[in-house]
Amino acid sequence: MDEKRDPRRLYVDLFVLSVVMLYLELLLIRWVSTEIRIFAYFKNLILIGCFLGMSLGCLLAERRRIGFVWTYPLVLLLCGGVVIPQFQDLFVFDRISGLLGDFNEWGTWSRHLAQGASLWARFGALLVLIFFFGLIVVTFVPMGTALGGMLNSCRNKIAGYSFNIGGSLVGIWFISAVAYFILPPVIWFVTAMLLGLLLLRDKKQLALGASCTILAGAILLAQPSGGSTTLWSPYQKISYKPMTLQKADGTVLPTGHELLVNGTFFQRTINLDKNFLAANSDLFPEWQAADYLSYNFPYRVQPKVDRVLIVGAGTGNDVAAALRNGASHVDAVEIDPVIAAIGERFHPERPYTDPRVNLIVDDARSFLRKTRNKYDLIVFATLDSHTLNSSLSNIRIDDYVYTVQSFKEARDLLTDEGAISLVFAIEHDFIGERLFGMLREAFGRPPIVFRNAELESAGGAGGGPMFLIDRDGRIEERIAGDSRAAQIISSRRMQLDGQVPLGTDDWPYLYLESRRIPQLYLIVMGIVVLFTAIMVKPLIGGVRQISPHFFLLGAGFLLIEVQSISKIALILGTTWHVNAIVITGVLTMILLGNLTAAKLRFRSLTGIYLALAASIVLNYLFPFESLLPFPAWMKAIIAGAIMSLPIFFASLVFILTFAGTERSGAALGSNLFGAILGGMFESASFWLGINALGMIALAFYAGSLLYLGRKGVSTRIRGS
Repeated sequence: MDEKRDPRRLYVDLFVLSVVMLYLELLLIRWVSTEIRIFAYFKNLILIGCFLGMSLGCLLAERRRIGFVWTYPLVLLLCGGVVIPQFQDLFVFDRISGLLGDFNEWGTWSRHLAQGASLWARFGALLVLIFFFGLIVVTFVPMGTALGGMLNSCRNKIAGYSFNIGGSLVGIWFISAVAYFILPPVIWFVTAMLLGLLLLRDKKQLALGASCTILAGAILLAQPSGGSTTLWSPYQKISYKPMTLQKADGTVLPTGHELLVNGTFFQRTINLDKNFLAANSDLFPEWQAADYLSYNFPYRVQPKVDRVLIVGAGTGNDVAAALRNGASHVDAVEIDPVIAAIGERFHPERPYTDPRVNLIVDDARSFLRKTRNKYDLIVFATLDSHTLNSSLSNIRIDDYVYTVQSFKEARDLLTDEGAISLVFAIEHDFIGERLFGMLREAFGRPPIVFRNAELESAGGAGGGPMFLIDRDGRIEERIAGDSRAAQIISSRRMQLDGQVPLGTDDWPYLYLESRRIPQLYLIVMGIVVLFTAIMVKPLIGGVRQISPHFFLLGAGFLLIEVQSISKIALILGTTWHVNAIVITGVLTMILLGNLTAAKLRFRSLTGIYLALAASIVLNYLFPFESLLPFPAWMKAIIAGAIMSLPIFFASLVFILTFAGTERSGAALGSNLFGAILGGMFESASFWLGINALGMIALAFYAGSLLYLGRKGVSTRIRGS
């Protein structure tokens, strides 16, 4: 690709390249972490891989060029490497998480596969992780060299960088369109690869790019489904298939559907209607006890259930229970529109078609903050995400639902005699202890916890231990009034003490046992450092090619960006469209910084650094919970403005120094290298909390200012 051409064409190509790069980056974050489950626990590892490839490419652009066309066979190799093993039923990726489980402290991780496994098997699992990480890195190197070369050719550095950011903005909208229209991965990849063809010039390159696009599309189309119907919601890969039971006379009875999310069991739709169970009593010997099983139990100890709120309503099992037990109004909150739609279409009791039900597709925590309704019963259904992070941070979409503050908000929505029922699939004892402790903290008294029986003949229904607590403290009295309920709880009661760190809005990591960085994070980050050290010397000539100033700016910016995404998710919800809006806002603030730098004359960076430091401290100290009483639009404006200030001033520092450097590609490559360090330091939030990320970012920015001062650039705006 020859960048010595008409500047207008150069800007167009830069814009298109930036669209492709960000679009491909985000779709890989989503797709790879779904198909190779271990990446779901390290979502920012894919981001780090993309940044590393781009940064190496940008820095490499001054030494040699790797043609953009090489992106195509690399993407094809990535698609084939993930999908082709599935053709032979070699679902090796399902075993990797378990084989590495001994090194991991996350409570979402089943470790049974590691038991008895040889050291070589575990080493092999680690090699698979390294292979795909390396493949992601090298996939972005050709794009990075193209980006670095184009930026080096731009006479107007601010304009060039603005086209880069503008293209990234469109890339966000592309991935948002994919989410909105619930499109499958074959459309994601083919769209990105077709768009990239605009950057290829000669016939041979076009032929190679088109051939790889067709082959990648064919591989993704042929991906085995395992006999299930698969849909890609805005959040996850959902597979579902019908469930049946065979009666004594040989007839087959449809009983519901089974759902898998990201390859992991999620839920079964269960028909607990008494007439249905009685008519098929040969298949359901427990039918006469159904009122005291799983979903029905809370209604035995909470006699008044006029208004019910269900968060994590899923396909409708809890909603159906509320209707069976006399609720006159049910607010059913489910974040995933595809799961809700499956429930509307297939649930055997058809709860979502009942006029008493108000289905709300929203984030559970967001709804708790927005609603002004009062409820006789609030059901926290089994909304554990397990493998699902948000797009660009380590926050899982259910983390903010399970904090002390969240339970306090739920308590405030109860009527005087209202109660909360919470069911959770607890794989590790500390999760149960944490839930117990958080409910006790929120209500001032301990909840009742017991393991209720399930409808085993239907494959189980209920999800795990049940927590019960009420607002007026009379739930024990009500339980005593029902001898059967009292006997069940007495025989199955769990003794917990809640002596573990409690989840808060600043430390919302439900699945992490204690305040520390998980071992496997440290191992993986060590691999990243080693991988980088091996590649830096032969590709870019060593670390001296990296600008310390832009490196530190990249580390700081990544942290304030992640912190902003995490905090906005707390205020407005962890829905996909909130994430899209937030990232759009970040890129818009960068463009605003570019415009400010182009229109105004700055003589010193010191004042901008001071404004940046003040805005970071403001974010650290501002009590965002004070915004809760305000309407959603007002909260968004105020919180957005406060969180945008550090991004604006950080962008201004970057563009003013970027505009003065002659090595644009190297500057951006150094910046992306720094973002890798920032991504590693993001894991410090597992130890210190989310708010502390701002202080770490402040230290990086202070380091960049000190470096400029040593170079004599503190009062004069030039590149380092």
